[in-house]
This record gives sequence, structure tokens and C-alpha cells, in this order.
Amino acid sequence: MPSITIRRPARPLDATVQLPHSKSVSNRALLITSLLDDLSLVSALSDGDDTRVMHTLLRDRPHTMDCGAGGTTFRFLLAWAAVQDGEEHLITGIPRLLERPHDDLVEALRTLGADIKKTSKGYRVRGRKMKGGAVHFDSPISSQYLSALVLIAPRLQEGLDLKWTGTRLSEPFVSMTLKMLDHFGVRPSLTLDGVHVPPSDYQAVPYQVPPDWSSAAFWFEQVALDPGAQVALPGLTMETLQGDREAAKLWAPWVEVVADKNGILLKYRTDAEPRPNEPLDLKHVPDLFQPLAFTVAGRGELGAYTGLDNLVVKETDRLQAVAAALSTLGCTAGHRGGTFIQGGSILQKGAYTFDPDIDHRMALSLAPMALLVESVTIKDPGVVDKSYPGYWDDLRKAGYSVVENR
Repeated sequence: MPSITIRRPARPLDATVQLPHSKSVSNRALLITSLLDDLSLVSALSDGDDTRVMHTLLRDRPHTMDCGAGGTTFRFLLAWAAVQDGEEHLITGIPRLLERPHDDLVEALRTLGADIKKTSKGYRVRGRKMKGGAVHFDSPISSQYLSALVLIAPRLQEGLDLKWTGTRLSEPFVSMTLKMLDHFGVRPSLTLDGVHVPPSDYQAVPYQVPPDWSSAAFWFEQVALDPGAQVALPGLTMETLQGDREAAKLWAPWVEVVADKNGILLKYRTDAEPRPNEPLDLKHVPDLFQPLAFTVAGRGELGAYTGLDNLVVKETDRLQAVAAALSTLGCTAGHRGGTFIQGGSILQKGAYTFDPDIDHRMALSLAPMALLVESVTIKDPGVVDKSYPGYWDDLRKAGYSVVENR
């Protein structure tokens, strides 16, 4: 298996980084514009594998739609295929993706009138005109179920009345979806415990995808671990649909954010103080957990997090993966349910090798540990292509030694 070895820059980071564009926003915009039969309405798409695959599948509309490892792509295409009247598609992916939970979404689509059958190869979907109506989710394991339904809701004959009770994981992603509907001329209305989307027509208007706040988190991590560091992120703005802008608050004890018309500048806080010990609720921004946990470990602080219930069913069990990596680095960590607790400092400063086990966010958040140890080797470095293909090149430009091993 190929690998890549990272060593820290010779001096504090002082870099300008062109972040990839948002995968989450890209995939929502692509589904909407596909329903408009004009994918060209979207510009500045993410160059990550998930978006590249989704764009190709929506453009070519093959019978077999192989989503690879992309959970968002898979779930969005299940909904998309259900409203393609007269077409039949097989929605599939790698074995691990097919093992992830999708049944609640499939049952909701069937309730709304979809013709979906689970097979050994994936899900066979026969598109039709769907009646729509009411669906109730109670503590769904993924907000992608809700976003997938909301995106096709304007095509449903009776629209969609979506009720959402219990734990509301990753709620900002659903808010993002609703705001994108509004951009394309559909006016959803919030109810006491859900949302109503009327049957209507999307409007053909251009949309430019913004830089990705989820990817910015890995640079927040690096600045927090490198005294004297500063990193400019052109085009990034606090005025965004993306919930992961919460990174600015989560890293505030260690990273100063300076915003201007060109983007934001991250600066290491010389007056940095340990974060207060009370648990952080990350149920709205679970994608920030991994870079935050490694930041806390690198600074030798204590950390406790709640609201991480859905991380056990991502590309890998992220709670177990982070706990194992922290243990390797000499820290302590444990988790139960959706709660994760960590403590201690990185004890050994030697060379470390990690296998991200097909999880792009593990690779992206482990690489900055090279700021603190002799070196970090990441197996299967191509895993970052899912969301941030240029990451290794960006590290090189920032002054890291990044060597490919064969």
C-alpha cells in the first residue's frame, strides 16, 4: 500500500491556502440543477471524489450508479432516482457503503410513493411520479435522510410535510438545504417540529459554490499547534450556509480569526489559554470532532464531547479510530454512546504510522501531528481525494516535507 510521510516546516507556518470548494454545498446544488436539467448553472464545484462522481452520474444518468464510498452521494441519488419518471437505476457503492444505514431513508421514500427494492448489489429504483405527503423521523442517525427528501420535495405532487423529533444531529446541514431551496425559488416553511415544502418548480438561477469550512478546520488545527503561525484562507467568509463555520468559535481559545473582504486570516494566539473543562456539544458539527480532538491532544489539554452518536456509522467508526490514534500517541481516550473523553499529552516524539481505513477526515486531521513529532506517515494517502484532493500539495506549499513512499 502506498504511503506518505510528513515532517514539519523549518519555521512557523506563514501560508496562503486556496481551500477546496464545499462538497456539501456542491452536491446539493448538483441535485437541484439536475432536476432543472441544467448542471451548468453551478460553478466552482468541489474537486473532491464525492462531487466528481455525483456530477458524472447526474450528467450521464447510467443504469448503474456507483457512488464509491460517498454516503451523501448515495443517499441523494436514491431520492433523485425515485422521481425520475420512467427511468430505472441501480444505486450502489463499495461494500462498506452498502453496510451503512440507509433503511430509514428508503422506508420514508416508499411512504412518499417510491418504488425501491434492496438487492445484493444495491438498491433498484424505478422512477415515477410520487404523491408525497407526510414523513416522520425520530432521532435519525443521519441528517442526509432529511436533506435528500427536502431536495426532491418540490417534485412531489403533494409536496412534503417532514416531522423531525428527538435528537437533531447535524441540524445545520438541513438548514443549508432549506436555504438552497430558497435560492432556487422554492419557499419552504418551518413548522413547530419540522418543515413543509410545497409542490413547486425550481427556478433556473446561477449558483457559485463557496470555499469549504470543513476543510478549513484542518488549518485551524495546524495554527493552534504551531506558535507564531498564521494562515490566510482567501474567499472564506463567516457569512455562509455552512454550519462548520462554528470552527471559529471552537478554536477561539488558541486561534484568532481576522476577517476582511478578501477572506480570513488565522493567527496563533500568544495569549492562548486552556479550554474550559465543560463538555462540548458537537451534535450540530460532528465533522469538526476529529481535528478538534487532535488539537486538544497536541496542546496537552483535557477534552469532553457529546452529540457524536452518528460517528460510529461513518466511513469508519470515528470514535474508535480517534481513541486508537490518541492511544498510539500516548494520550488517554474513551467513549460511550455519543460521548468522548480524552486527556494527557503526546508522550513520545518519534515517528508514527497511521492507517486512516478509508476515512478522509482521519488522514486530514492526523497529518498536522507532524508539527509535534518527528514524522507522521499516512497509509493510503489518496483517501483525502474524497473531499480535499490538494491537501498534500497545500502542505508542501506551506513548508512541510511531504514524501511519497512506494
